[in-house]
Amino acid sequence: MLSVVLALFLAGVLLTWLRFAWALRRISAIPNLAQMKGEAPPSGWPILSVVVACRNEEAAVRAALTSILAQDYPALQVVAVDDRSEDATGAILDALAAEHPRLRVLHVDRLPPGWLGKTNALHRGAQEAAGEFLLFTDADVVFAPGVLRRAIAWAVDRQLGHAVALPHFVAPGVLERSFVSLFAMLVLLQLRLAELRGSDGDIGVGAFNLVRRRDYDAVGGHTRLRLEVVDDIGLGVILRQAGTAQGVADSGGSVRVRWQRGFLASMRGLVKNFFAAYEYRWRNVLRPVLLVPLATTVPAVLLFAASHPGVRVLAAAAFAVPALLLGATARRIAAGHGAEGLLLPVVGLCLAAVVLTSALVATVRGAVVWRGTRYELDELRANCVRDRGG
Repeated sequence: MLSVVLALFLAGVLLTWLRFAWALRRISAIPNLAQMKGEAPPSGWPILSVVVACRNEEAAVRAALTSILAQDYPALQVVAVDDRSEDATGAILDALAAEHPRLRVLHVDRLPPGWLGKTNALHRGAQEAAGEFLLFTDADVVFAPGVLRRAIAWAVDRQLGHAVALPHFVAPGVLERSFVSLFAMLVLLQLRLAELRGSDGDIGVGAFNLVRRRDYDAVGGHTRLRLEVVDDIGLGVILRQAGTAQGVADSGGSVRVRWQRGFLASMRGLVKNFFAAYEYRWRNVLRPVLLVPLATTVPAVLLFAASHPGVRVLAAAAFAVPALLLGATARRIAAGHGAEGLLLPVVGLCLAAVVLTSALVATVRGAVVWRGTRYELDELRANCVRDRGG
């Protein structure tokens, strides 16, 4: 009887992963930004303002800003907002501004009540921006030459009010690549990776959130996202709700980011904000906490622990399919070599532990501590634009 139950369970896991594999095939169908021509629109190049929120980014901000300022986009403005940095970030930005007239630097010395630091910085930057298009990005993102031309040409040609480019991750360690790739797989499963108009998919990427100014203003901009920790997806939500045409492309390696520096740092980084991704509600958290280990770790355990040959065959299949998917995802988004999939049972447990830890820490505190500021859970829930009720 136990063998039958285990066999049914493993068959269900295998079927789920096969459906997941079919869904991930849509990634190969989305446009590749690196392969686009980037020809000038018939009406000419619109002014593009790149808004960069910076806080304590002295290690990465020079390379990031230099890659933006080196772009050959003919109508470019760059607005960098130093959000109360405690390191040399502000000085680095001021030095860059002295060399590059296209760069304007704003310094935020005090966080206004009712705002997160990052959303306030993006709001301030948008207020100073003159562009017909706004590109919101992070201070550790490096852009390849020509990417801004291609992005604007694509958005104008497709008449998109919101365009997202999926970044490629710089992750030197195999364990880090495996963990980041599994996280990316699960995020991608929640998205509609084609034209998003009329869908219920939510898309937004902090590394590359391009929005047409009139659409941004029409939804209230970041004033609607004052206390939204997951502000990138939050922007996509309010734009979709307003009927804005949205699209997503693979950056093809032309947008790169070192998400966190190492495996443990990647886990710590998600602990800070994973509860926010689930709208600060336990009913949303319990599903991944339970299902991720069942789908990633248990089949590997049964492959060695089960005594019935049929169960072991099913366990092998239920392990092999997601392991291959993880390896393929690592190759695609993080220059992996495919062996990352073998670490699936380990990183599956780690990801579930991160989700659970994030929820526990915030619940015990009754708040989320973000960038040194405490925000009460009740206030965050009340201002979560992604909350689907309850």
